[in-house]
Amino acid sequence: EPVTVDPGSLRPYPFEPAANLAIGDYAGPSAAISPRPALKAQLDKAAALGFQALGGFEFETIFLAEDGGSLRTKDWRGLDPAFAHNRCWSGVAPAADADVLAEIHESLVAAGIDLHHHCAELGPGCFEYSLGPSPFLKAADDAALFKIFTKALARQRGMTASFMAQLDAGFPGLCGHINISLRSKRGAPLFHDAKDPQRLSATGRAFLGGLTRLTPELMCMFAPTVNAYRRLRPGNWAPRSATWGLGNYSCGLRVVAHNAKETRFEFRLPGADVAPHTAAAMVLGAGLWGLENDADPGAPVEGNGRLARVAKSRALPTSLEEAARRFETSKAAREIFGEAFVDHYAAWCAAEAAAF
Repeated sequence: EPVTVDPGSLRPYPFEPAANLAIGDYAGPSAAISPRPALKAQLDKAAALGFQALGGFEFETIFLAEDGGSLRTKDWRGLDPAFAHNRCWSGVAPAADADVLAEIHESLVAAGIDLHHHCAELGPGCFEYSLGPSPFLKAADDAALFKIFTKALARQRGMTASFMAQLDAGFPGLCGHINISLRSKRGAPLFHDAKDPQRLSATGRAFLGGLTRLTPELMCMFAPTVNAYRRLRPGNWAPRSATWGLGNYSCGLRVVAHNAKETRFEFRLPGADVAPHTAAAMVLGAGLWGLENDADPGAPVEGNGRLARVAKSRALPTSLEEAARRFETSKAAREIFGEAFVDHYAAWCAAEAAAF
């Protein structure tokens, strides 16, 4: 089957001397069921409407003091974290382990990844990496390569980098948040309106409405594993509904609207096991659907969004099986992504659940 190499994806490959990497996309029948072409189709649609999308992913990862051999010897149970002294937002761990953390950071930057920062997160071995803002296709490419390269860099140092949404009960849930904003063709921010009580433009409000409306139907596009649904449970900081709030970390969508340049939507439901191109296509596709249908996001949630009541029709699936069924029967999903993509992806998720 033919493959087209994307020249815009060319970047340095830091694992071999004088090497570069480029990404190829299927150009035959498989293009209709592939995530990166699905994202490119949504970006083309946005461009036709006069928009360009910017964004970035935010990942938490657990570094384990385990290599491939010890994982198998232990049967993936009773795993020991690396950086055992780390605590949330610690000032000690990043200093004590600066040599290793700096090597990883610098190697990722050398790979052309737009790495904004990393910091200590919740508990032993847990660190957070924030990427972007970048053009949205590069943001997804960066996120996919970030996960691959971080795993490789950890393995080189006798560690394992885990991106499971919920490694086990002894570790925190791990996020894979997605930030997005729209700009005009000339680069003007489009989500902000200083005169609005919530500082949201009509464009921003409709885009947000599409996300809140379609998230329950499209959930398997950002929660593609059985394990993903274990993170969305009481006891974790993760949100559990497609609600939104101004600066509210407990909602599924956190709206940041301090000023025009910084206004963005942080989609906080995805876990670290997110498949970046699939999830990016979902976020942009749902938002553009909201613009086309003038979707209303409703009122923002104030207080603890994890406890907010939502209508049954807006409740999220609680398993991969349920999410696959909702996706397969979604009229909006078929309208946005096409029959072939929806049929294939729903079947893939159902097969994943059955294998488990």
